[in-house]
Amino acid sequence: MLALCAMPALRADVCDGLPAGPPTGRAAPLFESNEPLSFKLSVKSGGPAFRITVRPLWQIQGGISRDPIDETRAGEIEVARCKDGKQLQVLPIAADQPLSFSYSFQAEDLNFDGYLDFSVETEFSGTGGEIRSYWVYDPRSGIFIQNEFTHELRCGSVAVTSKYGDTASEIGETCWGAADIDFDPEKHESSRRSFGGAMGGCPNTGEGKGERYRVVNNRLILIHKRDFEFEPKSPSQLPPRSCTVTEWDLIGGTMRITKVRRYDAGTAREMTASARESLFRPATFRKASQCRSVA
Repeated sequence: MLALCAMPALRADVCDGLPAGPPTGRAAPLFESNEPLSFKLSVKSGGPAFRITVRPLWQIQGGISRDPIDETRAGEIEVARCKDGKQLQVLPIAADQPLSFSYSFQAEDLNFDGYLDFSVETEFSGTGGEIRSYWVYDPRSGIFIQNEFTHELRCGSVAVTSKYGDTASEIGETCWGAADIDFDPEKHESSRRSFGGAMGGCPNTGEGKGERYRVVNNRLILIHKRDFEFEPKSPSQLPPRSCTVTEWDLIGGTMRITKVRRYDAGTAREMTASARESLFRPATFRKASQCRSVA
């Protein structure tokens, strides 16, 4: 007598056919699209794979994008397992602009631990550039998280941002400025270069505000910093006469000044030593007793 045993149906991989990132070959819409997009993210070769669905929640009315009603949840990122489709997380996207979050999705190893992480653009201005929000994969819990490291990536380390009234503990708070962020997987370093406007640096020199960090155990260690300052200093009503660029490097565990350059604010040329001396030499006046009277 034959016994028939029912076999459980195998669920198909829900990530089959999904791309690893947004469409390429054309300019990504910045504000025009609230279309949700799904991607396949394999965090490591032979490791877990996830379906990442980025879903803007703002509306388009009459062909015009509308600002998010709820700035704490302008969009969301759904994380599901590829092998069975089980939903693991729904991550809120905080933003006050109707950005095309799904088209800005990027996956890369942010903390150099061998696992892919991801980010989406959450702020943009024509003069300031973009600010992104980051999530890193936590292999112990098997989910994507935000922590002090991701906030420091977004806004800069506390060693720098404390000068502007921001701290790395204020996860989710507004950053003091946008920056272009690059990652060097060979050196395990991350660099930030501030955009134009107040943070843009000495005019026409390319010498702006920036930092370089070494990534160690999910923390950013500041190893190089560049800043600038105009003379006369604010709030002087006089136009700036010069712009000074100062660089610091981490030497023996302490940030030390290693370079100082001064530029003429009008010509953007580096000033000679004699020009600097004449610029900053105090004005002298003749005493009244030395003046000759005229009848």
